[in-house]
Amino acid sequence: MAEAYLDIETTGLSPYLDDITVIGIYVVTHDAPRFVQLVGEEITRENLLKALEGADTIFTYNGRRFDLPFIRD
Repeated sequence: MAEAYLDIETTGLSPYLDDITVIGIYVVTHDAPRFVQLVGEEITRENLLKALEGADTIFTYNGRRFDLPFIRD
């Protein structure tokens, strides 16, 4: 069982007008924790899914209302 702690930084509040500049993910597993930081062009669907691989639970701060919808859009 692994937990991921996710946070994003953006250029503004609108997922339609602004961009994600950084996605930070801290994944805690039974083996060893790992930190992944995606910046600029590294921010892709494939890289995000790879970073979250194995995570059963994702924790965010206000993620349901901001981070996750912003990423989805």
